[in-house]
Amino acid sequence: MPVRLLLAMSIFLSWSAYLCCAAHEGPDPRASWMFDKTYLVDQSLKSQSGPNLNVMGSPIPEKVGQLHCLRLDGNETYFVAKDPWAELQSVLPSAAITISSWVSLDSLVPDGGIISAFQDNGNAEKGWVLGYNQKTFSFGLATEGADDGDGRMTYLSGKTAIELGKWYHVCAVYDGSTMQLWVNGQLDGESTEQKGNVLYPKEAKLAIGAYLDSNELFPLDGRIGQVVVYDLAAKPAWIAHDFEHQKHWVSLPAKLDPSKEFQFLVKPYLQFATKDSIRVMCELNRPAKVSVKFGETSKFTNTVIATSEDRLLHTATLTNLLPETGYYYQVIVEEEGRDESIRGEVSSFQTASLSSTPFAFAVMGDTQGNPAVNGKLAQYAWALRPNFLVIPGDLVDDGPIKNQWVNEFFASMNPLISRVPFYPVLGNHERNADYYYRYMDLPTPEYYYSFQYGNAMFFMLDSNKKVDEQSEQYLWLEKQLQTLEEREKAGISDVTWKFVSYHHPSYSSDEDDYGNLWKGKSTWGDLRIRPLTKLFDRYAMDVVWNGHIHSYERTWPIVGGKVTEDSGTVYMITGGGGGGLEQAGPIRPPFQNNVRRGHHFVFVAVNGRTLELKSFDLEGKLFDTVILKKAPK
Repeated sequence: MPVRLLLAMSIFLSWSAYLCCAAHEGPDPRASWMFDKTYLVDQSLKSQSGPNLNVMGSPIPEKVGQLHCLRLDGNETYFVAKDPWAELQSVLPSAAITISSWVSLDSLVPDGGIISAFQDNGNAEKGWVLGYNQKTFSFGLATEGADDGDGRMTYLSGKTAIELGKWYHVCAVYDGSTMQLWVNGQLDGESTEQKGNVLYPKEAKLAIGAYLDSNELFPLDGRIGQVVVYDLAAKPAWIAHDFEHQKHWVSLPAKLDPSKEFQFLVKPYLQFATKDSIRVMCELNRPAKVSVKFGETSKFTNTVIATSEDRLLHTATLTNLLPETGYYYQVIVEEEGRDESIRGEVSSFQTASLSSTPFAFAVMGDTQGNPAVNGKLAQYAWALRPNFLVIPGDLVDDGPIKNQWVNEFFASMNPLISRVPFYPVLGNHERNADYYYRYMDLPTPEYYYSFQYGNAMFFMLDSNKKVDEQSEQYLWLEKQLQTLEEREKAGISDVTWKFVSYHHPSYSSDEDDYGNLWKGKSTWGDLRIRPLTKLFDRYAMDVVWNGHIHSYERTWPIVGGKVTEDSGTVYMITGGGGGGLEQAGPIRPPFQNNVRRGHHFVFVAVNGRTLELKSFDLEGKLFDTVILKKAPK
């Protein structure tokens, strides 16, 4: 008799003997999946019961003894139920639930998923997820009768430290009042915080091999052998018996993916330079200890130990540096519990300039999903030796997909961002995903912030959120500009230039985003953003950098919505960093100075009260330039 059939019969008989349930004579699972190549057909995984799964990516079949499994890559490979969420509601358990799984992990993340059917957004937390964190397995659940009454999930973490490459039997149980997490037949955690039926979201996806909701995707890195879901609460005797039946899997030697040598997932890059500090970040594929050696020459004189919440993503803050000074640095990595180590390349950085010193920076928006283009532009930009980079949003094409951050944005941009810090804002394609906040180390709350460099002040906003006159960001910006004006009047300000960046453009002649100009009228930009321009007029903002439109456009100076000759704010769309190109419409608006279809970046040089702006195409050729001057004080 085939091993798979024996296993299925064993599970059935085990449930019959050890489950207590008046409503069922047998323990029919609501859903069951064997992760064996036998059930892979095209891009589908056939279930033993319940919904079939769409296969995302390319799982690799493996056989370990008599155990059949599929190996997932931790980037883009996972499974999603074919059935729409409305149909899944009749399959997913409500009053009680047991989830049984066999899994082996190659790496750990703060939020990992074995199987999930949930939505986790601030206070809107509904559904359940069986998964893991950076140390142990976990079980998250939200119910209708919880004391808090607002749908907040309880995340129950176990006590068993996960050993990478080892097999584990992980089981989650909820009986209507008690959550339990079992690992290898032993109770690993328990909570009574949730009560009543499972509280499901109005819309979600059933995913296996991933922690997946509407704006987060953390694929599993490792192997899955089996997942079964029941609408019954398993008794301890069955869990122990089921583990004993296959416990030889646990004794198998640890086996990591041989293709995944100890390495950087994200090579060292720079964040938030000040006149006396800078932040060096990197991510490893396995837990490690990281230090950064640095000095004014490659004969390093200082060492800083990096900090890390998950032992994978590390940040080292280098302090007590000299202003506008060049430094060299090297990241040293030691894998925890092993003798392996990595030495990063020797690279360089420069601290922020004093207000009396000229400086320069690059602007490149919408790098999304095109590493060949943004990588080429990054090398052109580095050739001009900017002090830093501004990115007006849409760094990636789909923010919840880790692979796009690791293998597209960071990999292609590394020649530039390993040498100069970058200052981003959120675009719509980030989808406010956790990866943005994970990979950026910016002032709180990170989706808006400000910084000074030389004699310029930069204000970075999130135009996906509200920016009307009563909004948090508008009031924050107004207060920042008021304070700056007061300092100017008191003669104690060293700020000459004021710049702002956010994703959606206040002014645009794009052919279709704000009205199909081939058939009708346009709003000439995002009207939701226009309230901000009142602040720009009142406090004499100099230049605004936007993205979203995948083309180039520069306006004449604008005040009160009208073009002026000698003063006002210049608005620039610099969305040519990689996204699919867009076209200007047939009607020329009066605010338009220059427009161009093509991938590009902008280089800005500031010298006292003179600003020189140059724009370069994908061949490195100059196609637009302008000089802005301010009268002497």
